[in-house]
Amino acid sequence: MINFRYHLVSLTAVFLALTVGLILGTAALNGPAIEAFESNIQSLRDSNAQLREQAAQMEKDLEEDQAFANAVAPSYLAGQLAEKHVLVVALPGVESDYVDSTVEMLGYAGATVSGRISILDDYFDPANTGALGDLAERTTPETMTTPVTYDGVTAMSYLLAAVTTGEAAGATVAITPGDITTVTTGLTELGMLTVETTPTGVADGVIIIAGSGFVDSDAADRNAGMVALANAYAADDPTVYAATTDTGDGNPIKTLLAENGETVATVDNVNLTQGQIAAVAALADFVNNDTVNHLGTGEGASDLLPGAA
Repeated sequence: MINFRYHLVSLTAVFLALTVGLILGTAALNGPAIEAFESNIQSLRDSNAQLREQAAQMEKDLEEDQAFANAVAPSYLAGQLAEKHVLVVALPGVESDYVDSTVEMLGYAGATVSGRISILDDYFDPANTGALGDLAERTTPETMTTPVTYDGVTAMSYLLAAVTTGEAAGATVAITPGDITTVTTGLTELGMLTVETTPTGVADGVIIIAGSGFVDSDAADRNAGMVALANAYAADDPTVYAATTDTGDGNPIKTLLAENGETVATVDNVNLTQGQIAAVAALADFVNNDTVNHLGTGEGASDLLPGAA
């Protein structure tokens, strides 16, 4: 008669057989399996060591390239922007060191920095478009008018470009120091602008220095605002949009290359010394020769420097 004891003995026998088989199988394969495993581990270690050496060598090469670029920058850029006034505009996402280095390159080229401002995140926040539109309406000088638009970023960018360059849509406008102060102070009080060097209202060219663009939930609107700002300046003076990269969906530099490639010069590696040199050289070529360059290492770039091909 089959009872519970019978089932218990049968199950015990099955598990005992499985255990014995596992022990015997492991004993038979233990040596070759461990040896293969250890061999694979050592191979991975050797590969990682080689990759680390390659990365270290690449970093060393980059440092040497940067050092060489810094060494040749003064002679390469010398006089390219002599007696020219250049406005420097920093956008969200770019490190101040890159801006400082670009300003240094402008000095090598003989340019006078006629103003340096940093536009902050809130300027491009879609929730603030109404506040920007109201501010633009309140602070527009009597000598000019802003375009009729529901987009506060577009309206304010037109006004900001005008008061910091002395031109509106390419035409000279009368701008007083008070006009500049009114606009920049209004933006500063809204937490949208920082003024490092007060603009004089005169500019022969503009360098906009940016990061990679926005990637948050409002990225499309914010990046479109950055493009609108670049286009507002480009309508007034030769303008270079220099970013740290051209990668990423919706990157403003991609939009500028696709839609505004004939009116805005671009550089896609301003985080490197070579890119900072390229930004100044591109502006010089634009100001002096009316040539629009697209420089850097990305897909849209034609050369590293003007005329390098």
